[in-house]
Amino acid sequence: MISVNVVLLLLVCISVLLNIGQIYLVFHQGKRYADKGDVRLLTDILSQIHGSNLEENELLKTNLNIHTGQNNHIFNERKNAILEYFSSLNSWMWDGLNLTVQDYNHVNFEEITKRITNIKDYYNKTNISFAVMQLTIDSEQLVKIGYEAMMDTLKLHHFVENIMKNYQKTLSWEKTLLDKITSKDYDFFKLSPDMKSFYERQARENEEEKRRVLEGYNDRHWELFKQAIADRNLFRDVAKEELSELEQFVYGRNEEKSDELTSILKSGTSQVKDIRDLSARREYVYNRETENKF
Repeated sequence: MISVNVVLLLLVCISVLLNIGQIYLVFHQGKRYADKGDVRLLTDILSQIHGSNLEENELLKTNLNIHTGQNNHIFNERKNAILEYFSSLNSWMWDGLNLTVQDYNHVNFEEITKRITNIKDYYNKTNISFAVMQLTIDSEQLVKIGYEAMMDTLKLHHFVENIMKNYQKTLSWEKTLLDKITSKDYDFFKLSPDMKSFYERQARENEEEKRRVLEGYNDRHWELFKQAIADRNLFRDVAKEELSELEQFVYGRNEEKSDELTSILKSGTSQVKDIRDLSARREYVYNRETENKF
């Protein structure tokens, strides 16, 4: 597809050739005998070409600004999409999933529900930012790495959510037992042997469940978290390379267009100079012939 700059360059060349043809006719009109009308005609042609060049130059500059602006917009759009996804992924990992089970007990176990909701919100934001990145960038490799990072983080998410829900149930039952035992209206020592045995058994099972969760949680959490971080770091490194290459490409395209415009402007300036020189020579011949007549 022919670019706007090429079309404009062709129009400039055609215009100059037509004007040079007029100059050629004027130059040979009197078989080397110049008159004042020739000089005036050359001056008028020069003025017209100069005015036409100014308009065309402004159009070329506007076209260059639009082209440069479009390239910069595309680069910034892709860059922001990558940064937004990377930021959401890190928030999901560090703010949402980097938690310790030991921080919760029968006093604050209800806060686990809010924490799980926040984790889901982080996941939703990451998922949305990933979808935007898919539509914005062209690198299949980067999209694939980003997807793998999100899937491995989702594994960590499911592990944390399931553990925290089970742990919350255990803490909730522990709170119920403690409330009954410490209640003024409830005398534990007056319970039947079977009820005492039941509560004591529930208390032991709760402690065993808590111990199991606390022992297995840290090791498994670190294993999944470490894999998610490795995926994130790989995405970070590849994204930096992609952005660097894209920035160089956009810079090169802008420089190419700028050089093309500079070449066109120089060409127009050279043609006007040639016509101005011819006009000056014709005026010199006219003045000499006028002096010779007298």
